[in-house]
Amino acid sequence: MAKTVSLQVSQRAGIGRTALKAVRKAGRVPGVLYGKTKDSVRSRPIAIDAKKLKTLLHSSTSENVLVDVEVTDDAGKKVDQHLALLLDVQHHPIEDYIIHIDLHEIAQDEILHAEVPVTSIGEPDGVKNGGGLLETMLRTIRVACLPRNLPELITVDVSHLRIGESVHVNELKLSEGVTVTNPGELPVFSVFAPKEEAAVVPGAEVKQPEVLKEKKTDEAAPAADAKGGKAPAKAEAKK
Repeated sequence: MAKTVSLQVSQRAGIGRTALKAVRKAGRVPGVLYGKTKDSVRSRPIAIDAKKLKTLLHSSTSENVLVDVEVTDDAGKKVDQHLALLLDVQHHPIEDYIIHIDLHEIAQDEILHAEVPVTSIGEPDGVKNGGGLLETMLRTIRVACLPRNLPELITVDVSHLRIGESVHVNELKLSEGVTVTNPGELPVFSVFAPKEEAAVVPGAEVKQPEVLKEKKTDEAAPAADAKGGKAPAKAEAKK
């Protein structure tokens, strides 16, 4: 299951570029906490300590981070508390820091739909003994479950796979209360035969392409006279 982490955030009154720059200059990250009401979705501007947020993200092995959010006022007094999912983290395109985050409030008794990363363990038999190649066909699996049952990572043992075999979605073993919503026939991991290379026969003669050359006229042959006869031989030099 995805671990739940605690995060303290403060309400943020200012909006706009100037206010956001002031928040970041103070060593905090601006963000928004989205929550559902009966008729709409409300949003609350918040700010989080940049160092604490960075530590939280580095300690997580999954994109799905459940957060117990404690909201405080400017004086540090607790206002309320929510269970939320960290869904969007925006990084500066050049420099290494977070510029904004989105937290989505969720109910503990409400079914959640999320993408969970999948990874393999073990060396497939077809790779070890047959020289095959293991291919990852799906990198994430879509699941439906209660927030507290959300897997952090789906691990699949592929050691039994031989060449031409696959592990399909409907073969995955998941925790109780977790349902996969991908089509069951989709392969997750597959082992393929190694690619064949053109065989080279040792010692085989390599044929060179034939080059056609223009036949030269024999310079020693007597030239024909105008009437088509042979030209008279040259007189032998007098001694």
